[in-house]
Amino acid sequence: MEDRDVATPIQVKDYQAVNIRDWIWRRMCAKVWWSAILFYWVGMILSLRVDALAIFYHSAFAGVANIFFFPPIVMLILSFGYINACIGQIDFDETVYPEVDFQQDRDWYGPSGMLREFDPLDPSSGALWIGNPLNPLNGAYINRHSS
Repeated sequence: MEDRDVATPIQVKDYQAVNIRDWIWRRMCAKVWWSAILFYWVGMILSLRVDALAIFYHSAFAGVANIFFFPPIVMLILSFGYINACIGQIDFDETVYPEVDFQQDRDWYGPSGMLREFDPLDPSSGALWIGNPLNPLNGAYINRHSS
């Protein structure tokens, strides 16, 4: 009798289902698809002179194949996989940003929370300051240009 460890499970490789999105952007598949497009459209041009090809290209199957071999559609489909492959190579590490000095931000705003240049309660806003005699909202405002 063989000495065998019964507690050791049999090693079974995990089967991973292949999605269409994983399969469609392989360099070889993309090259085969683009070369098939070339042959399809060259055949369509030749069908103007060769009657046997004209019969095929007037069939319903050629109409369906026209969708799969239409270059803008193929470019759209292959671009998703290509962009996914490119983004997969990028390392998206979180960058640490330096501490923001909130005192500096407070210096930009006046007492009412508006920017200092436009805050009517801040004297550094110039003629917009409510206490400025040139401001029409000031009680001491004198309209020098009355007609």
